Amino acid sequence: MTKLTEKIGKMWEDKTGVSPIIAVILMVAITVVLAATIYVWVSGFGGGGDETPNIACRNDATNDRLEVVSADPDLNWKDIAIITDLDQNNVTIYSQYKTGNITEGDDALVQAGDYIEYIGTTGTTYTLRLVYKPTNSQMGKWTITI
Repeated sequence: MTKLTEKIGKMWEDKTGVSPIIAVILMVAITVVLAATIYVWVSGFGGGGDETPNIACRNDATNDRLEVVSADPDLNWKDIAIITDLDQNNVTIYSQYKTGNITEGDDALVQAGDYIEYIGTTGTTYTLRLVYKPTNSQMGKWTITI
């Protein structure tokens, strides 16, 4: 037999494998990577509860109010804090689609067409912020001059 054939034959006869230490390190590394992958995959299933919903509003300077243009479907007025540089009692929320007035904290869905009326001194500039109470995050800030 040639030397090459002898070397190939010895290679097939050699039954030694990876050392036990390397084998353990490889198994631990594979387990850690697999566990991290499963954790990232599973942790995405329960999300969504802490997100701030979207609301789009426009200033209606002619009528001294902030009108809701669009809002996420399940957004409720009771989850929104209305913060102004006015006393809270001077800010009233109305809706052209509902009967009666809606005040801060009412259990009613926010809908396009709902509006917050600014009540104050003519010629004065006021700022109004909407804050989502569950996450205490600001949804928007608007300024209007009455």
